[in-house]
Amino acid sequence: MPILSDNFVSSATLPRDRDELVIRDSKLAGFALRLRRKADGKPSKTFLVFQELPGRDGARKRRKIIIGDHATYPAEKARAEAQSMLQAIDRGDDPAAARAEKKAQPIFEDLIKDFETTHIEKKKPETRKDYRGRIRRNLLPTFKGRRVADITAEMVRSFHAKKHGNPTDANRSLAVLSVMMGRAMELGWRKDNPCMGVRRNKETAREEWLDETDLPKFVKALASVAGPHADLIRFLTVSGWRVSEARLLTWDMVELPKTVARLPDTKSGASVRALSTDAATIIDGQAHRLGFVFSGRKGSQPVSYKRLREVLTGVCQAAEIKAITPHALRHTAATWAAVSGAEAHELREAFGWKTLAMTNRYVSKAESLGRRGAQRAADAMNVLQKPVAEVKEIR
Repeated sequence: MPILSDNFVSSATLPRDRDELVIRDSKLAGFALRLRRKADGKPSKTFLVFQELPGRDGARKRRKIIIGDHATYPAEKARAEAQSMLQAIDRGDDPAAARAEKKAQPIFEDLIKDFETTHIEKKKPETRKDYRGRIRRNLLPTFKGRRVADITAEMVRSFHAKKHGNPTDANRSLAVLSVMMGRAMELGWRKDNPCMGVRRNKETAREEWLDETDLPKFVKALASVAGPHADLIRFLTVSGWRVSEARLLTWDMVELPKTVARLPDTKSGASVRALSTDAATIIDGQAHRLGFVFSGRKGSQPVSYKRLREVLTGVCQAAEIKAITPHALRHTAATWAAVSGAEAHELREAFGWKTLAMTNRYVSKAESLGRRGAQRAADAMNVLQKPVAEVKEIR
């Protein structure tokens, strides 16, 4: 009898006159390789273990326990699994029953199905979209087919580390996975949360905005672009609304005579937003009065977000400035409002934040920009006749 090594198994073939052949290992009694002829004539190569069971008449009955196919089980891994099974048999355990029980355990796709109905469907539309996107793009490709109970902290750390190119996305995906694992614990599918203790990436707050140099170029380039996508960009620029709020704005939410919009469901809950005269003019300039305000199909569908990004990129290219995201227009509006003297509570109401924490970022930025401007003016005039090198150092 041969030793069942990878080299031996790879070269093993079936005799032409046989459709099945079992080859026992010479070192580990009970460990074997089964060759079977497939429809294409090639042999399947499966590792298995023989278990001796007592029969009713005193005769011994033999049962085969499948370990796995050589294509997915290297010989040494199969040997270790066989050794574990044979030791379990010697203890009086039933490894076949244990494997069947383990095989019946829920896999990651089962958890996704449960999570969809018990958690995701209860969230707001944009949150549902975000959860589903991270599961589809990041989590499912990594954990597809794995039993929920078999997902380890090391697997989670490895997944998180591989997403280092986008630290924020990695953190958000890890947060979704953590909630899913918490749900798995509620269901009794596992006893712990493998996401606990995984160190999150350090995130840098996005500060992208159009400053005093880029904004005039951007506005000039935008003036030459027509259509609902360009109008939405204009609206985002003057209002600072979240993209989803403006894109999904419908006419029944708008009261142009009062220059307000009543948003029933935003990130911070129901919100009444005052409209500037420019924002109201852009809305009033749309060619229809039904359905979605910004629509290329007379209100039946909102403008495409993908196309919105394309138009925005084109405007930036025409303006010869660095391409920005639609969300950067919110930063731009908030920053310029703060620079123009808006107080924290005014920013909160105008931009729909729940607390003053976010507004303080823009107030601080405005103060910093003010100090820089004041210093530049002083340096330019240099009434104290400071040396040029000292002036540059102060800058």
